[in-house]
Amino acid sequence: MGDSPPSLHRPPPPSSPPAPPPYSPSGHHGRDVSLKIQTPLAVNKEEGNPQMAVRKFDRVYVRRCKKKTNSTNIESLPDELIFDILLHLSAQDIYDSAMFVCRKWYDMICTRTFVYGHLRSSTPGLAIQSFDDYNRALFMSIGRGGIEVSKFGCDFKWAFWSSCNGLVLQFRDTLDSDSCFVVNPITKRNFPLSVSLCPKVQLYRYSIAYAAASMVYKVVHTFPYEQEEDVEVQKCVILTVGVDKLWRSGCTEHLSPINRELLKEVPLTTEGFIHWTRPTGNHILTLNVETEVITEIPFPQGYGQRLFKYCLSTGSTLTFLTHGSGFSWEVWELKTENGLEWTMVNKIDLEAQKGKFVNLGCECPDEERPSAGPLILVPVGWLNDGEVLVLHVSDPTRVCILYNVRTRGIDFFELDDYCHNQLFEFHRNSLVSVDGC
Repeated sequence: MGDSPPSLHRPPPPSSPPAPPPYSPSGHHGRDVSLKIQTPLAVNKEEGNPQMAVRKFDRVYVRRCKKKTNSTNIESLPDELIFDILLHLSAQDIYDSAMFVCRKWYDMICTRTFVYGHLRSSTPGLAIQSFDDYNRALFMSIGRGGIEVSKFGCDFKWAFWSSCNGLVLQFRDTLDSDSCFVVNPITKRNFPLSVSLCPKVQLYRYSIAYAAASMVYKVVHTFPYEQEEDVEVQKCVILTVGVDKLWRSGCTEHLSPINRELLKEVPLTTEGFIHWTRPTGNHILTLNVETEVITEIPFPQGYGQRLFKYCLSTGSTLTFLTHGSGFSWEVWELKTENGLEWTMVNKIDLEAQKGKFVNLGCECPDEERPSAGPLILVPVGWLNDGEVLVLHVSDPTRVCILYNVRTRGIDFFELDDYCHNQLFEFHRNSLVSVDGC
């Protein structure tokens, strides 16, 4: 780790052969040169004479420039400008093509400075994965032309439950030694993690986050642990990827028993933090990845007991949305600059436009139908750092609704499976590697 350049494990492009010298008619210093071109036209078949008719000589003039013409190509551009141009390419295009253009580009792309510069300029989006087929995974983002949806080139054996800086954490509920690993879907590099600490318990939740000050990735694992007298408590262990050989225990004794139960929930990752939340309750749990301290954070006064609360990661911060009605919300954001406190940042009201959504539901088998109730909109994720909210109706539907909170524009996108049967996880494509950071 440290400041060593990340190894992308792709061979550098071969040295390019020298370019051929420009054409120059030898012995004719700046003078016009005539080239005689002889072109066959026809064969005289009537006379049986295979003799070929020959057209009069054409005179083609090649004039040599007396002064050398100035030409500009990308190789002549300053390194800083090439660096900035490459930052605007997608991670997939860089990994598949751009890094093989020449050795100069390859060396530039393989530096830590470029990898993390590209990460900061990449477009945040959502990874969408079907529970019925883990390989049916899509990446949704907002580009200059609108909604952009692409398939991952990586084969996913299992569900991914956590993403950080383009690295996806995958696991399955077995006791195999390789049942948990970190993978970059762009570079397809896997990094297996040890699960030997607790071989007799059922694996529960994993999450991954980046500690920026120490420049390391940490994986947090929570699971039920049975103490004496058949008392079960939630335990938390932490592994610094590429550094630790064994998991170490995280401190949870200071947590109240009711809030410690939040460690059963699916965690959410933001910059430097991991959060555990649930739709009901008065608190969330937040782990500072750098200090490894878990804090109990209450919801704003009067909001803890609201029935519909949705906590979502924008990538940089944690938000929670609470219903004013089935088609309106208040949006709160967890500020981390001066401690951890909630701030209301927006109000969304789509009541006047609910006619656009009532017919989005579709038929599905009874066993796949979610519990019946009034029609509401369900938020599932953010695009563009909290600029676009992704939702779907509570009835069975394949249609995602995209609402731009800045322009108040509404767009739609149809998936190939029911939305309630999909996993939505914040993600951004990158070139980051665990062992090269």
